[in-house]
Amino acid sequence: FLYLTASFPEGEVELKELDDSLVSRTKEVTILRDDTKKSGSILSTMKGSLTTDEAKTKLEDIERNLELGKEKLVTLKTALKDFNPADKDKVDREHEKLRKEWVKRKRMCMDVVNTILESDGFPKSKRDLMEEMGIDTDEDMSVCIPQAGT
Repeated sequence: FLYLTASFPEGEVELKELDDSLVSRTKEVTILRDDTKKSGSILSTMKGSLTTDEAKTKLEDIERNLELGKEKLVTLKTALKDFNPADKDKVDREHEKLRKEWVKRKRMCMDVVNTILESDGFPKSKRDLMEEMGIDTDEDMSVCIPQAGT
């Protein structure tokens, strides 16, 4: 059983109106979805930010740290007035002497390790030999030799 649509002329007009309504509603839904996404991103940004109370607390902490820093600066400036260049030179000379000794001893130790490895035919790696001998390198201890004049 079939209806002849030609016999219902107002149905075509009504169908056209429904199609137009559907298109406009679809556009509205798209706009509302976009607005919802924007609102969601704003909300997530707001959730990640500090509240007013948290911001005030953090500001107070920063201000306290600033005051401590200012006090330390005043103390250091006062101590700088008592600075004696002769003492600095003495400390620099002693530092350079000890630095040179450090480098010399490190070189001597590595020479001994390399000699053992070459002459004895040590079957393991350099790292294994140093571990057996109980030698820690500067790199293992995260230490670096200070440069001259620093």
